[in-house]
Amino acid sequence: MIRDYFHNIWSSVIEKVDSINISIEEAQESIKELIIYDILDGSRTSLTSKPFIEPKDDIPLFSIALIHTLRVLGAKSCVIMIHTSYNRERGEKELKRVLGIIRSGAELVKQYSIEHGIRCNCLCINKNYELIDLLKDIEQQTKEGVFNAYFLFDYNEKWYVTEDGFNTLNSLPDINVYVRHTKFQPSGGWIPEKMSKSAFLYSQNGTVYSNWEPDELVALVTMALLAKKFNEGEVLSKVYSGNDEIQSRYIKRDLDLFQKTVQMRSHPRKLFMLGSPIGPYQIYY
Repeated sequence: MIRDYFHNIWSSVIEKVDSINISIEEAQESIKELIIYDILDGSRTSLTSKPFIEPKDDIPLFSIALIHTLRVLGAKSCVIMIHTSYNRERGEKELKRVLGIIRSGAELVKQYSIEHGIRCNCLCINKNYELIDLLKDIEQQTKEGVFNAYFLFDYNEKWYVTEDGFNTLNSLPDINVYVRHTKFQPSGGWIPEKMSKSAFLYSQNGTVYSNWEPDELVALVTMALLAKKFNEGEVLSKVYSGNDEIQSRYIKRDLDLFQKTVQMRSHPRKLFMLGSPIGPYQIYY
């Protein structure tokens, strides 16, 4: 079902965008190299909408569903931001809420990971972190997994300037696409070096499982792959083929002020925004 969703969504969106002509077979092969970094957000403002889901399980279930979707489509790894150290600045009540979600969701994540061959890499350099023993247990119990899921806990960009933090971040794969939900900005979770060639994908919908249907999670992965393809060869390594390419970009981007809205279905429930070398796309799914 997940593969069928991907086939249909990719075939549809590729007809509606400019300058990308990649077959479904090529797209499926490209997912093997896709590394998504998803910054979880919107758990307080995207309300639980399905009665059989406990609100405390909604974010853990979203993480599981995203990993499951990526694994089925052939990806080998992903990175997920659980929370940053900035949560501590919001006070004890907020930190208690975050830690409570992690504590209650840990068993769900661990059991899924054991059953489906997911290796959970729980990255945290705070030796006094409140749940450090829980993180060690999850890592130990899932160490035989072949799909690498990296989870960041109590993260701060300052990790990069400490020896322990640098070594920890160095274990991450290079990130192709970073996904931000509900906040249209990259701050609060930037990973130096590992994101130097990343494309950006904005998803306007919060990361609670009850807010996402299986095909919508496939759409999220599809849009991440599209963002990656739009920006391949653009970041830090662009070499223009000639004056015609420069002129064409100038006309579309600076004179025509290119932007495009793509409607994927009649009653969309998800909005994605991504950039291309000639301007932005709003894709409604």
